[in-house]
Amino acid sequence: MRRLANILYTLLLLFIVALEGRAQSVQYSEQKSLMGIEVHFRFDNAQLDLGYMGNAQSLDRFASVINTIGRHRIDSVVIVSQSSPEGVYLYNKKLSQRRAATMHRAIEERHPELASCLHVHPDGESWERLRDYVASDTLMSQKTIDRVLHIIDSDISIDTKKYRLEHLPIFNYLRTTYYPRIRNSVFCIIYFDIPLETAQLNDMLTLETSQIEDTIEPIAINHAYTHRQPLMNVHTNLLYDALLTPNIGVEFYIGSHWSVAANYSSAWWSHDATHRYMQLIDGEFEGRRYFKKDNTHTGHYLSAYVHANLYDLSFDAKRAWQGEGWGLGLGYGYVWQPWQNDRWKLEAFVRLGYYHSLYDPYHASDPFNGKYYYDWDGPIENFIRRNHRLRWLGPTGVGITISYDLFSRRVKIKN
Repeated sequence: MRRLANILYTLLLLFIVALEGRAQSVQYSEQKSLMGIEVHFRFDNAQLDLGYMGNAQSLDRFASVINTIGRHRIDSVVIVSQSSPEGVYLYNKKLSQRRAATMHRAIEERHPELASCLHVHPDGESWERLRDYVASDTLMSQKTIDRVLHIIDSDISIDTKKYRLEHLPIFNYLRTTYYPRIRNSVFCIIYFDIPLETAQLNDMLTLETSQIEDTIEPIAINHAYTHRQPLMNVHTNLLYDALLTPNIGVEFYIGSHWSVAANYSSAWWSHDATHRYMQLIDGEFEGRRYFKKDNTHTGHYLSAYVHANLYDLSFDAKRAWQGEGWGLGLGYGYVWQPWQNDRWKLEAFVRLGYYHSLYDPYHASDPFNGKYYYDWDGPIENFIRRNHRLRWLGPTGVGITISYDLFSRRVKIKN
């Protein structure tokens, strides 16, 4: 925590210097303590949830500390707010600003006597806090810790850091264990004791960092909380929808790598005047194997599928087909999360496989009398339905799918 203390101390000194004019009216000779009290926020949220990660207890503790110190001895309260390094940096910067504003209002409402000494510092993404947690982790191997720290410390763009972290096997552990802890606001209370002369203020501001560090009270973190991991999603293939074939599917996540899905498509359109029909019912089962190990079920995957359908397709009075078929094959796809809300996902996929169908071509009577007939010129007693056969080996599907994680399961976070 030494690095964090250095940063907070530097920020606080800047605030104190800026407030020098006000501080000169009530000055003190000994900096008694720099105390940090912390509250946390849910993912992509700037609302104060008193039931989350001990926030109510943290605010009660803050009130108790303020009462113990006494308003007359408090120089300033600095609110440092941060976000976890997920998603777009500029969005996270604004998110930390919203969190700082939320806590400023919350403290001002609960302690109006502190209104004149409250200061906010939106600190954006909390890379330093993440680094401190990783460096002191006792569950990861030293090799893994060094690898994560190397990425965090590298002189590369933030987007590149995020990309490299997200592709580490340990990323899901980091995201579920430490990211909830760094979506926070820290209240830094600075208070003094014993009056002094104005000229002594500069000497007070030159205290060694180590002196301040020794007085930091450990920040209390409530470890008794759980994380929610997605359990299933509901999705639709946008290309099929664009082709007037409504479809819906569900995907159930199994562990960090596997999932099973069931998909259903149905189109039932007709236009009798032009002899045009598109009537289709298709059911499908699919198994997937994702390559990433972070339980997000994103990135590259391979799949195997089987499906069966029945159809009635007609382009005009002479070109029409009716039949049933089945197929199986393999697929490749990629899933990503383009939005800040990670429940929404996009997917692109292609499939290769085998399709087998028995069908009959048919045509409308001419002149049309409201009836359709199978294309058959032989004796009627020799006619057998589905006397045509289609075999196809090659591309069998393509899609762009949008999905939403509808349900999730609770998973206990490791310390």
